[in-house]
Amino acid sequence: MAGWKELMIDMLKLTDEVKRLNRTSERLQEHVIDVDKRVVRLETLVEVSTYQRRIENDSKK
Repeated sequence: MAGWKELMIDMLKLTDEVKRLNRTSERLQEHVIDVDKRVVRLETLVEVSTYQRRIENDSKK
């Protein structure tokens, strides 16, 4: 059975790993938010373009 020293070392290692994973997940969350903003901009551009094309086609008729 592991002694208290080994348990403390394992607990410290686990704490460090949890902190590292937390930082990584925060960076990933920021990246996902940035990607989401880009997708919204692209969707808006497509919608505006489609609307303009419809207006142009209607005016030609």
